[in-house]
Amino acid sequence: MSAAGRRAELIRILRGRKRDTIDNLAYELGVHRSTIKRDLLTLTVDEGYHIDTLKGNSGGVVFHDRRNPHKGILSQEQIDVLSELAQSTGGYTAKILKEILDAYA
Repeated sequence: MSAAGRRAELIRILRGRKRDTIDNLAYELGVHRSTIKRDLLTLTVDEGYHIDTLKGNSGGVVFHDRRNPHKGILSQEQIDVLSELAQSTGGYTAKILKEILDAYA
């Protein structure tokens, strides 16, 4: 996975969970802790995401998305399936599926 792809996946994970640990994120993404730390720094400084890292028992990585807390929590596979369903149906069902994509994709 490329660095950009890993960072996009990291944001998707954090948007859904709001809080996690560096160790868990590193394990899940198959990279070293230092890679996650660098990615978080890049996402915060270069891309403007509001991400806190806190030490201690109640610490970890905390994602703050005040603009739209649910945006970006769907995976690409989920987006593709919902898009396909929206195209194959009509009327009210297609309208609702498109609203879900707008809110969560």
